Amino acid sequence: MPEFKYDAFISYRRSDGTHVARWLRRALERYRAPRSLRGKVRGKLRIYLDTVYERGTSDFYEQNIKPALLSARYLLVIATPHAVRSAHSSDDWIHREVKDFTAGPNGQNVIAIRAGGEFDDPLPADLRKRFPNIEIVDLRGANRLWFLNPTRAARLSSEKLKIIAPLLDLPDEQMPQLRQEEEKQQQVRFGSMIGATLGVLIAVSALSIFALQSRNRATRSLEDSMFSAGSMVLLSSQMIEGQNNENTRVRRLLINQGCDLIDKLSVGSAREPQISELVVCRLERARSREQLGEQSEARKEYTEAIDLALQRHVRTSRSDAGLRLIEARKAFAAYLTRQNDNAGAEDEYRRLVEESRQLGVAHVGREEFPRAEAEALAQFGDLQSGRGNRAMAADSYQAAADAVARIVDSQRDEKEPMTVGWLARLLRLAGEQHMKLDDADAALKKFYRSIEVCQLIKSSPVPPAMEQDKAVTQALIFAIEKQRGNSAAAENARNEAIASILRVTTASNATGQLKQQAAELKSWIESQVAGN
Repeated sequence: MPEFKYDAFISYRRSDGTHVARWLRRALERYRAPRSLRGKVRGKLRIYLDTVYERGTSDFYEQNIKPALLSARYLLVIATPHAVRSAHSSDDWIHREVKDFTAGPNGQNVIAIRAGGEFDDPLPADLRKRFPNIEIVDLRGANRLWFLNPTRAARLSSEKLKIIAPLLDLPDEQMPQLRQEEEKQQQVRFGSMIGATLGVLIAVSALSIFALQSRNRATRSLEDSMFSAGSMVLLSSQMIEGQNNENTRVRRLLINQGCDLIDKLSVGSAREPQISELVVCRLERARSREQLGEQSEARKEYTEAIDLALQRHVRTSRSDAGLRLIEARKAFAAYLTRQNDNAGAEDEYRRLVEESRQLGVAHVGREEFPRAEAEALAQFGDLQSGRGNRAMAADSYQAAADAVARIVDSQRDEKEPMTVGWLARLLRLAGEQHMKLDDADAALKKFYRSIEVCQLIKSSPVPPAMEQDKAVTQALIFAIEKQRGNSAAAENARNEAIASILRVTTASNATGQLKQQAAELKSWIESQVAGN
């Protein structure tokens, strides 16, 4: 087996891939295999990244890049929006690098790394055509502070192992052990973050005591302390709850102690707490009261969060106060739903719709407000559907679809697939309500509009979840048209549904549950064709 100078060569577009390329190089070169595997795998990984080693000259590619490329065991291609250019462009170095590498001794050792855009966006250098089954590693969101977000850290660590394993020549049977060791490292990093946060809490408390003892610096110190305490509360609120009991306990401890500190520091301070801190504290205390069964106290905390945000927005007209008002109102409505207070929940969703519309007018261009309006209307529709109020549910779903349509219309260039899929799904839900009311004409109008909306997505292939929604909608059209005796329309809808189902069941990025749902839908369609 020939000896190679580098374990991997990173190919990327400098305009929008530099930060991920550098992050990846650091992550790979600093990686050390667990002790139990060090005798079975390679040592320190050797990674080539051209911005680190040399600067370009007129013949830089032939003299430096190409020799390094051909002396690497693997090619890592960073896929970003700017990386997808004409394959025949004279300055498309990614295309040249892929072409030369695939013609070399390790031509099949190519890994695509999604670093920007949608996961299913086109890959550079025609990689999908060259390698139909190419491994795509999702490193979107990678940055220097990736470990501060537990959810992102867990995902990036898992994805990173998809690169490390082949570079280390690690056999498949050793992967579970590698993942287990990586999870331990994640827990260590998470514990360090919690320890640092506790250190901030101790430092803040000490600073507060010192400030109270020194009149000349009291105001300034109190303001600094309040800012630090508020930052600690907001950071702690972003920690993932439910990973294990200890993490959950520490998270709640940090938030509650930080909130108590904010309350004490705000007395006599010239700086009022940020509305984000106040709302987070009230909502966290409300959830704690709810879990303790103290429902009257929980309701009080929720309503205080709403009142504080509303008063701050009335006084300042700031968008952050409006966003916190929406957050508090949504949390209270969800709480009432959990308490089976459907009437109260409906009232809150009505208020949320009205406030979202008003805030959307006051803060033009903020997508969060029409989104909140649509979410509230959809939730209201769910409540009405559960109570059998089909007509009211249909109207609510349609109103939610109108709000989402405004968001889609504001996306001038490429439409965001998740938002378009949301719009199509709301239209289908409205149609289903009309279908249950035996209003076939109204139902078909909504269903056909739902299918039409899906055409806004120009990229191919569309996400599997959206394909599944299209299949369900086409199946409903098939059922209605078949019942009405419109054989041609029914057959066309059936064929479209089967085609979407096939795309779901063959999609490499579709979940097992989604594929199961698609298979069950196909069986139902076949039973309808057979007349069962």
